[in-house]
Amino acid sequence: MTMSVVSRVRSTYADVYPNLRRAIELAGGLPVRAGDAVAIKINLCDARTPETGTITHPVFLDALLRYLREEHEDLTLYVVESNATVVIADEFIRWFGFLPVLQRWGAAWHNLSHDEVVSVPTPGFYLKEVPVPSLLTRCRLLSLSKMKTNALSTITASLKNQFGCLPMVEKSIFHDHLAAVIADVNRVMRPVFSIVDGIIAQGSTRGPAFGVPIRAEVIFAGRDPVAVDGAVATYMGFAPRRVGHIRLAAKAGVGSLRSQVVGDEVPRVDFEYGWLDDLQLRLGRALSGAQRTQTRSGWRRQRASATVTSDGGGTTA
Repeated sequence: MTMSVVSRVRSTYADVYPNLRRAIELAGGLPVRAGDAVAIKINLCDARTPETGTITHPVFLDALLRYLREEHEDLTLYVVESNATVVIADEFIRWFGFLPVLQRWGAAWHNLSHDEVVSVPTPGFYLKEVPVPSLLTRCRLLSLSKMKTNALSTITASLKNQFGCLPMVEKSIFHDHLAAVIADVNRVMRPVFSIVDGIIAQGSTRGPAFGVPIRAEVIFAGRDPVAVDGAVATYMGFAPRRVGHIRLAAKAGVGSLRSQVVGDEVPRVDFEYGWLDDLQLRLGRALSGAQRTQTRSGWRRQRASATVTSDGGGTTA
């Protein structure tokens, strides 16, 4: 069986452009042609500055846009993200210094939450149709994600980044089935190329928004998002098959867990996320999910008791 190639390259933000170029080329290059429309999905998960490792760094985005313009001057470039419970994407773009970067390279900002939606049927693990912002039906999708621990999904990298393509604000409604939904979304909105910024990553059980900044100084890249995330998970100290959304995405045919990592030897760093932390989080999520189920069941019983049935007929009390 052919293995997917994943590149791993050492980098800082000071020399990110040549290192990003090398990471892309080692992984086989971007499958983008002259005249294509390209959407770059960034990560804006909270109102935290880039130096915390929480959100896409404008310097990294600048390097990617420069690369795209130098390779294909006539590309139509979009930078995209959606709103979420704690994300006001239009404001974050302005607050955190992205607008000058977009202007420099002639890229357009596009808030996916304001787009028209196309419902795409899918034989999903949880979703039977996926709401796709219409822009993404016309673009080559590139995933520009951060490398982070995540209290709900263990890690955030390429596959989790596509969860943010869902246009609704209340994406938290899927948190009880997060691994399945991430896999389902990637069936329909699979990126053609994935880049993971681990120059300043994030660790601990408080990721992906309030974790500890980790100076890992590494970039991962590849055409197969499952293989990329598997390599990232391994580097972070997690077994890929034990990360639910990676395992399910592989099962769904989104990509392969068999990968060949090429590029640099990169020193391992401590992401401050031990097995005891993981056990505590799993127990907490299980108890929280049980509590939500109990609350919903109680609400349904309360609604049912409001209906008084008499002689085969029903009257509402």
